[in-house]
Amino acid sequence: MFKRRLDQFKHENVGMFDLASIGITLALAICIGYFGGKWIGGKLGNAAVGSFIGFGIGVAAGFMEMFRSIARWNRRLARLAKKRHDTSGQAQDTEEA
Repeated sequence: MFKRRLDQFKHENVGMFDLASIGITLALAICIGYFGGKWIGGKLGNAAVGSFIGFGIGVAAGFMEMFRSIARWNRRLARLAKKRHDTSGQAQDTEEA
C-alpha cells in the first residue's frame, strides 16, 4: 500500500517540483550570464559592457526556461484532466448499462 501511494505521489507532484525550481533556475541563469559576460568582457577589454550583455542573456535564458516549465505544467494538467474525464465517462457508461 505504501509503495503504491509513493508511486502515485511521484507521478502527481513531478510538475509541482518543476515549478518550484523556477526561482532557482532564473537566479542561476542571471548570475551565470552576468559573471560569464563580465569574464568575457574582461578578456576583450571592457568588463562593464560584457556584464550588461551577459546579464541580458541570462535574463532571457531564465525567462525562456520559466516559460518552458509553465508550458510543461500546463500540458501535464491537460493530460490529467483528459484522463480524469475519460475515466469518469467510462464509469458513467458502466453505471447506465
